[in-house]
Amino acid sequence: MQNKDYFAFIELDDYACYVIADGIDEDKELESAKIAVTSFIKDFTEKPTMNKFTIRKYLNNASNELIASSRNVRLKASMTVVVTNYSKLIYSVVGNTRFYLFKDGYLKLKSKDESVTQELADKNMLPLDKISKHIERNNLTSYLGESSLSKPYVSKKFKLGDGDVFALLTKGVWENCDAKEIEDALEGAKEPKDVVDSIEDMILSKQSKELENYTLGLTFVEKAYINPERKKLIKKVIIATIVVLLIIAIIVAYLIIKNNEKKDNIAAMGEAKQNAEQYIKNENIEKATEEYKKALDIAKKYKLKDDTEALDEDYKYTEIIVAGDKDLEGKKYDDALDQYILALEKSGDAENIGSGYILKKIDIVKNCINVSDLLTLADKQVEDGMPAEAEANYLEAKRLSLNYYLKDEKKEAMDKLQKIYDQKAADGKDKKAVEDKASADKKESDADQKKTTEEAAKKAEEEKKAAEEKLNKAIDLRKNGDLNYTKGDYVSAKMYYALAKEAFEEINSHSLADELVEKIALMDTKITEVADKKGEADKYVEEANKRYISGDTNSAKVLYLLAKDIYSNLGYTDDVSKVDEKLKAIEQSTSKQSTSEAIASTKNN
Repeated sequence: MQNKDYFAFIELDDYACYVIADGIDEDKELESAKIAVTSFIKDFTEKPTMNKFTIRKYLNNASNELIASSRNVRLKASMTVVVTNYSKLIYSVVGNTRFYLFKDGYLKLKSKDESVTQELADKNMLPLDKISKHIERNNLTSYLGESSLSKPYVSKKFKLGDGDVFALLTKGVWENCDAKEIEDALEGAKEPKDVVDSIEDMILSKQSKELENYTLGLTFVEKAYINPERKKLIKKVIIATIVVLLIIAIIVAYLIIKNNEKKDNIAAMGEAKQNAEQYIKNENIEKATEEYKKALDIAKKYKLKDDTEALDEDYKYTEIIVAGDKDLEGKKYDDALDQYILALEKSGDAENIGSGYILKKIDIVKNCINVSDLLTLADKQVEDGMPAEAEANYLEAKRLSLNYYLKDEKKEAMDKLQKIYDQKAADGKDKKAVEDKASADKKESDADQKKTTEEAAKKAEEEKKAAEEKLNKAIDLRKNGDLNYTKGDYVSAKMYYALAKEAFEEINSHSLADELVEKIALMDTKITEVADKKGEADKYVEEANKRYISGDTNSAKVLYLLAKDIYSNLGYTDDVSKVDEKLKAIEQSTSKQSTSEAIASTKNN
């Protein structure tokens, strides 16, 4: 008995707004539909817009207005809004009032109800033609006046065309009149009123026992607005789009270039690290340091934390070795030894790369220190009147200087030896002068005494020569030991060191003999290591033989190559030759198999 529907609209210069609402409460005094529509129209009039966020804000304001106006009962309403700029439109639905858009007299767009019935239809649990009579059609999932109208539905924008018609309707219409009947009423209609009257007559003619309030608002679009600047605007948009796309393309190209550059640099970083390791193996530590620095700079540039930490350790490791080399070159032997020992401690973190080089340098430093000590000791012996002992130490210093290319130390030893020899010659001349004077006084020396003196001198000369020969022999033995150590023949090296030790002990050069004790112990360690590596290589060969017999030639080849590498490093040429024969047999077998497969393939073809 009370009409709870309300429809209103406002048409401004740039925008128009059409609003329909259906009050769904039982309040007899307040018109909830009118309150909601009035609130929305008021907000829209103050700030016309087609912005989705703002439209949702206006809908929330209308919902809050219903809540604030509620007295006896909670005011509630369904509402549908259409906003247009005369060129496009946008619509919003809360509840089960509806929006229809007709083009060329046919329904092209229809809103969805916010009800349980609509949810069932969306899940294909209810036919669309049954919605108007379904029991849950008025069980709404959203409506104005509810406590939390979080995000009301707002459609996207739709373009309007000349002759379009859009309709706003409450449930009293769509429950009793389907879209096809509205299409029929639109056919040939000139004015909206003709259509509205026709539909109302049709609804009333059905003489339903119960008839809800019904409201239908129709709007004819006689002429859709076309912006006269549209072509210019489109042109500007196209230009702006091209510019944006060009900028994006430039940015993407830049990023691709930078990414490729990063990939190339990271690859270069890996290559630099490999180069550094190879330089270390080739004992070119300065170049290795340069390569590590290059790789480290790349890792820091791209903030590669793990690589930066690892490369920093490697770079510092080689820097220590380089510092040791510079101290050695500058004859700061103690400082050089400290640097090499520190580097040797860090070689474990660097997978023992370069440890052989460091050990060699430590050996050189020790010998350099030994030369320096020999020269100092010999100088003291000269001062103490021990020319024979000083001569022996100068000779040893000279020999070590020759072995390790110490030019300054060699010259110093030779100069001091020459002084000793000159002093001996001077002493001999003085002695001869004294003897000549005594002989003049006594006339001639006794022939027998002369013979005895000559024999004593000859004997002394022979003893001196024998001592020098024994010293040279001992030095040669030690040198042979060093050569065999360098070649990796540790057994021969140990033998020569042992013989040299005995030779030094025979001529009472105990300090030189004691030095060889460490070298003999080192050879024992090396011999054990070689035996272990030899055993490892033998196992590789044994396993490779098994796999070769079983037909697994690929695995056998890999194992033979591993064994060959170890034999080569150890200097076992016979074993290397045997492995080469095995590898040659595998290559021949593989070649025959490939030929057989090729012949079989040809026959099949």
